[in-house]
Amino acid sequence: MIRSDKIHTAIIDDDEDFIFELKEHLGFFPEIEIQGCASKYHQARNMLLRENLDLVFMDIEMPVKSGFELLEEIRKVREQMFSVVFYTAYDKYLIQGLRESAFDYILKPVKHDELKLVIERYKNNRKNEISLDAPPSYHLAYEIISLPTPIGLRFMDKNNILLFKYSKELAFDKPAWKVLMTDMSELRLRTGTNAKEIIEIMGKRKFIQVNQSTILNLNYLASIEYKTRDCLLIPPFNRIKLVASRTHLHYLRNIFETL
Repeated sequence: MIRSDKIHTAIIDDDEDFIFELKEHLGFFPEIEIQGCASKYHQARNMLLRENLDLVFMDIEMPVKSGFELLEEIRKVREQMFSVVFYTAYDKYLIQGLRESAFDYILKPVKHDELKLVIERYKNNRKNEISLDAPPSYHLAYEIISLPTPIGLRFMDKNNILLFKYSKELAFDKPAWKVLMTDMSELRLRTGTNAKEIIEIMGKRKFIQVNQSTILNLNYLASIEYKTRDCLLIPPFNRIKLVASRTHLHYLRNIFETL
């Protein structure tokens, strides 16, 4: 079975002017094929259940039901799901949007360059999927997430994140969480972002807080020594020294001893 190069797409927004604007933007991408648009809840629900869609651009703030509620309702009855790009004028919805497993998340007004990045990410993600003969929900390990930074949202593959570290660069700076990537580059998160929010975004079964200032990607954890509380990482990251706090060690033991 050969998948079409076309990306069957739908737009859901209660603002018809914005639907028109987004359609204009998407018209610059020949791979995008608009299957339908909806500005009302029942119209949107019927379209999402009826059409064979790959990608849906969905507003979060809508009358009757929010985009989150509509998506949850559709997932209960539709077997083969589409990818969702949520958009809104307010980034306060970031964490809930990621909880809802949105493929991506953009802010209004939509900019052409940002839309291009979203579509490129979707195309790359689709290339990485396993053969369509495999179970529909089984994909290669490629998971796009979005993190709040001081200048906006940053999209990346969560598997390229080694750990999060809480620190301050200069004596007069406020402490903030920073991302340490597997290539050892760093990214500072928005001040005020807390550990609970980070773990909600990343997934608590994959990213674990090992002490007050470190959240670790379990893919890179080789072992934990209970006596010393040392967390040993796989090469080439084994030079990084991490020690679990007593509080978090108990939680770590519960996870690994029940596997």
